[in-house]
Amino acid sequence: MSRLLVDVVLVVLAGVGLWLSFPAWDLWWLLVPSMALVISRVDCSSPSRAAFLAMVFGCAFWLPHTDWSLPATGGWLPWVALAGSQVVFLALWGAATALTRVWQWSRHPLGEALAVATTWVAVEQVRSHFPWSGFPWGNLAYPQVDAPIGRLAVVGGEVLVSFLVVVVAVLARRALAMHVGLERPGWWSRPLCLVGALALFVTPILIPLSQSQESGALRVGIAQGNIELPALQTYSEEGRVTRNHADQMQSLIDEGAPVDLYVWGEASLDRDPRRSAVVAHTVSDVVNRAQAPTIVGFPEYGEDFRYNWIGLWYPGTGLDPTFYGKQIPVPFGEFIPLRDIISLLATEAAQVSVDLAPVDNIAFMRVRLADGRDVPLAVGICFEVAYEDLLAEGVMAGGQMIVVPTNNYHFRDRAESVQQAQILRFRAMEFSRSAVQASTTGVSMLVRPDGSVQAVSGTMQAAHLAGELPLRTSLTPAAVLGPWPSWLVMCAGAVLVLASMARLVQVRFEDRAARGRRFAGAAGSAGRGDRGSSRRSSASTGRGSVRSGQ
Repeated sequence: MSRLLVDVVLVVLAGVGLWLSFPAWDLWWLLVPSMALVISRVDCSSPSRAAFLAMVFGCAFWLPHTDWSLPATGGWLPWVALAGSQVVFLALWGAATALTRVWQWSRHPLGEALAVATTWVAVEQVRSHFPWSGFPWGNLAYPQVDAPIGRLAVVGGEVLVSFLVVVVAVLARRALAMHVGLERPGWWSRPLCLVGALALFVTPILIPLSQSQESGALRVGIAQGNIELPALQTYSEEGRVTRNHADQMQSLIDEGAPVDLYVWGEASLDRDPRRSAVVAHTVSDVVNRAQAPTIVGFPEYGEDFRYNWIGLWYPGTGLDPTFYGKQIPVPFGEFIPLRDIISLLATEAAQVSVDLAPVDNIAFMRVRLADGRDVPLAVGICFEVAYEDLLAEGVMAGGQMIVVPTNNYHFRDRAESVQQAQILRFRAMEFSRSAVQASTTGVSMLVRPDGSVQAVSGTMQAAHLAGELPLRTSLTPAAVLGPWPSWLVMCAGAVLVLASMARLVQVRFEDRAARGRRFAGAAGSAGRGDRGSSRRSSASTGRGSVRSGQ
């Protein structure tokens, strides 16, 4: 079996292992060995070979990780396009990692760990922001919410956790590989790498994660109304989705659970309540019975645009005029970039007939409770939970809890909603805030400030949850740093790759010059040798002639 075939099999296994470390499998402990395996195949390869192997690895991970886009779009082309776009970034990472080997320092354990981690996290952050709004999904940091190293999220967010996970993977690779293939290390290198990897991964468990109240507590109720399939037919019936959610909220009221704030999902109102008397009456009726403010989600349609809002509905007074609008629409899901071209390639694109317009506002709301308290909230809608700097903005504005309404019916019972919930758990731990995910179809979740789950619902079913969560005001270093770690690592990665390319050109130029000098030297030596041989031959001939004449 050729070495290339062996490498392909190994990187496929690594990609599958990485996929299994995320929800819905949640085998987070597979992440480091999977990364160590793919790094061991990439770091001894040429840039082109490394790019190919990283691409195969990416296919083995991204295709199953994003299979939820199949039911969402109704076709395989958008699924392959989404996964393929992320695979391209991984191919770039493979080439960049191989390029860094041009430096002598990057061939030693610590140097390699820093170089590989920098290129990985730089690429991870680039694809999380570009093109358009990026795709911050599948980041290595997210499964670590259940691992000791995940506690470092409070210090440096997803950038630091992903970076150190790769460092651990490189050290583990250097400690356990049968053949390192880079430099011949001393006898002490392997045990030192192993101790370093274990220390980095395990010692963060000593970082305390508080669950205490700093500004009281909030009793939260979630109404998950469900959306019967086919969803388009359900949404076509005015007030049906709204009634589903009102029924679940009524069940909470009937159970007598004390609730300060109710939360419904994104688009839980199937019509704009300012235009639909049916929807407005349904919501007002149940909110007045509950005597508690309720966060609801609803659309607004114009002639050539639409907005995605969440707002507060108060007993007696109705919908508050201050809303939060979705800031970051999802490319190809909520708006179609390059519509004229994309519509020719995928008929599903035509289903998004009106693009969702972004709203320029802060991820922040303030709710007035029945007991007279004003509670500030950091908020996002659906996929916005994956945008670290957006929720950091809401926390820095004073948000004492994170609330994310979402609508997941498009994905049926695939893993998208639990992947999203895992990201919310990471944000809760990162910013030391309680967090709420309220879904129309599940999963809905109540999360403590340390990222642990207090309550969770199932998927594609009606459900309701209630629980008391602490309100917190202190700011973690990750919240204060905001987007700076992301931009710093992207710049560092760009500098490292450009410098490596320049160094590679320099090395090749020097090699050519050295070969030229060796060739010239060899040719000169050969020429001098020929002339010397000629003179010796002439002298010998002369002496022979004299002897002959004698």
